[in-house]
Amino acid sequence: MTSTSSPVQQPSASRTTTGASMAMTRGNTPPAVSSTAGFRPGGLPPAQHQSLLQSRPPQHIECQDQQCAEEECDPEECGDEKRPPRDDNFTCGIDRRPLLPVLLVTSTVIGLICMLMLQFPLARDLLAGASGIRVFFMMLYLLTLGTMAYAALCDPGQLTREDQRRFAAAQAKGQEAGDEEMPLPKRAHKTWLYKMAIRRYDHYCRWLTNCIGLLNHREFVVMLVGLVSLGPLGAIFDLVLFVYSVQGDSNDWAMDAILVIHGAYSVALTTLATPILRLHIGFISRNELANEWKRNEFYVVHSAKINKLVAVNDLSDDEFNDRFDSFQYDAKRNAFDKGTFNNCWKFWCLPRWKAGQLGEF
Repeated sequence: MTSTSSPVQQPSASRTTTGASMAMTRGNTPPAVSSTAGFRPGGLPPAQHQSLLQSRPPQHIECQDQQCAEEECDPEECGDEKRPPRDDNFTCGIDRRPLLPVLLVTSTVIGLICMLMLQFPLARDLLAGASGIRVFFMMLYLLTLGTMAYAALCDPGQLTREDQRRFAAAQAKGQEAGDEEMPLPKRAHKTWLYKMAIRRYDHYCRWLTNCIGLLNHREFVVMLVGLVSLGPLGAIFDLVLFVYSVQGDSNDWAMDAILVIHGAYSVALTTLATPILRLHIGFISRNELANEWKRNEFYVVHSAKINKLVAVNDLSDDEFNDRFDSFQYDAKRNAFDKGTFNNCWKFWCLPRWKAGQLGEF
């Protein structure tokens, strides 16, 4: 829905949009926020969303919240679902385009190396071996890095030409049409990054520089779970080792400093990744895709004029901004929402690689 009006400014904060966030790009459309209890399902309280919102006119407003870390990056530099990064993103001869994925991978690998070279030997000496703890962290790091690599490098689920033609033939019933005119399956979306549309498209992740769709969505969520788990558990582990080290009078200030730095990194990781995971847990429980969420496809607001619920995208620009914190998720508008249990079962257990799978679930 386009608009030429200027954004309505709120006294407390700009209306800007976790959302990655490491996880996802929110584009230039605000999120639906609250349910009848004052919270958007799977989201944050309205007060916290004051820094996440943005008005509908397509202009960039700097984000004020960790949840929209991806939005703080200029789309021309990092790219988004509609356009690639510019080719001239250089600072002192260094290409800035891969900085986000390099930062994510490098920080995680450095965290693993720090564990192997410092925390694990300390745990062995101070905690009488702690072999179970060491095995747990090693498996968690390997799982996180493995799913990170898979989500970043794999095909997210391009629609094959054969499947597209078969689908178009079923829809058009023999009517001829070129590839550009062929209808797409439900929830499929065309982006700049791939020649063919992505089945069950969720979002474009700037931290991975890849689309998240049918074939890498689950791995993406597992990666988020791993990052969120590494954050608080790593911080607690660092704190325990630091206390034992100080009580043992080791006087190794360099080691203590590394523990403090790694603990601070773990806290920062938790702060960044937790809101993103919360959003995606909400999406999974409602069988809602981030691409649908940012367009407010399933959200309504009560109209006092006609005394009934109306779609938020039917509001005027001023009404949209003024009523933002009253948006409610309407399950009746989401044909894919079959209840939390069924939604979670389909997300985690439904086969995605079988022939003819179009992602219409």
